[in-house]
Amino acid sequence: MANFAQKMIANFANDNAKFLFLSAAAGWFLASSAQTFGILTNKKIDKEDKKFLIPQEIADGAANIGLYALFTAPLMGLTEKLIDNGKIAFKNIEKGTAEFDRLKGGARVIASIAGAIISSNILTPLVRNKLGTIAQRKALHQKIKVTEPNYDPYYQPLFQKNYGKAPLKMSSYMSFTRNHGLKI
Repeated sequence: MANFAQKMIANFANDNAKFLFLSAAAGWFLASSAQTFGILTNKKIDKEDKKFLIPQEIADGAANIGLYALFTAPLMGLTEKLIDNGKIAFKNIEKGTAEFDRLKGGARVIASIAGAIISSNILTPLVRNKLGTIAQRKALHQKIKVTEPNYDPYYQPLFQKNYGKAPLKMSSYMSFTRNHGLKI
């Protein structure tokens, strides 16, 4: 076990881009696990909400890590390939030297950082929003009954028993406010 750990440390010491890539993925895994555990152990969240929130958080974590890996690893490989093939050249630095390898490693680190920024700030929200839209449309097509256990008709207008069947009309709202002495 100690020999394996030494090899891993030596591998990461020689490849900063790989270390950055794996530590970012591990950080997202730990953050998602902590969030899921927090939802699971929170006594203020009821069981019905937990049935929705826990799978959502697991899927969110998987999407973050998956999109990061699917975008960043090829970007790092492409950067290395472009440098090796001479498409990206460093002035006055010969290929195969230690300085060339160091600059190539630095370019892979930059590619890893760029991949993390693009995947977490652009790709993940786009995918999450698209999946959320699909799930929302599916939920709207189902008959969802809304029950209000603490319903007070004076303070909470309930214009229809099943939301989603008919659009809320302004005339209904105006009638409610007029009947209860409220002003808009």
